[in-house]
Amino acid sequence: MSSATAQLDTAFAEQDKVNGYFESAASYWRDIYFDTRLQPTIYRDRQNIAFRWIRKLHMPLSSRILEIGCGAGFLSVALARKGFYIDAMDSTPTMVELARSHAVRSRVARRINICEGDVHALSMPSNQYDIVIALGVIPWLHSEQRAIEEMKRILKPGGYLLITADNEIRLNRMLDPRSSPLLKPVRQTAKYIVQMFACSSGVSTQFEPKRHYPSEIDRMIEKAGLSKVQSAAIGFGPFTFFGKPVLSDHAGVWLHRRLQRLSLHGVAGARSTGSHYLVLARKPQ
Repeated sequence: MSSATAQLDTAFAEQDKVNGYFESAASYWRDIYFDTRLQPTIYRDRQNIAFRWIRKLHMPLSSRILEIGCGAGFLSVALARKGFYIDAMDSTPTMVELARSHAVRSRVARRINICEGDVHALSMPSNQYDIVIALGVIPWLHSEQRAIEEMKRILKPGGYLLITADNEIRLNRMLDPRSSPLLKPVRQTAKYIVQMFACSSGVSTQFEPKRHYPSEIDRMIEKAGLSKVQSAAIGFGPFTFFGKPVLSDHAGVWLHRRLQRLSLHGVAGARSTGSHYLVLARKPQ
């Protein structure tokens, strides 16, 4: 077997794990926007901030919009309610059906075209969209650079790309000795040993979402030929000590909201240490 074939087989295996996870966790992602606990609050705030950024672009209602990784379709439905016509895509059939059901219940089904697809190999023609949105997609990909280049390909000249990545330097990880980046080499060694035993015993290890430094994402965007317009750190918490929660959800939401406000105002210490790195980039005219 050639090295290229082996790499392709590995990529397909990783994607199968990702799709399997989202198939099994579909109800979680359907219900998360109605949950008042901290983690769902962070996801809602991430979507709301992205939505505000899109509205500030003052795009005409005739603009072509694609949401990749649409999940249960909450952002696509919100945009459709504002009068846009949306193409939405997800990699798992269950999520596609959830998004369709949500669009029907929200009475915007005629404004949203939902399909199944793979961001690494998009079926859309080049130069089609005014904006491509991919929130929470990058952490689950086997080739982030290829996906960003594919999303750039289908953008019109002057079109926008809005994506998020899971932040490696998130504040709650840095403050917990169990997850601090300073101890990453030790954790990687331990993880490798655990995986060796898991494989030898026939136990399957689940795909884990990737985290990136914001500078890594910026370099990928630049390499793809896109120009960064703006960025922000989104989401603070849950805060733990050796993996144990130190705040209630109520207190955690209170702290998150205050740190989020500081982050969006560019205050040092908060502006780059949120759980998610949200970035808006533009394709050259």
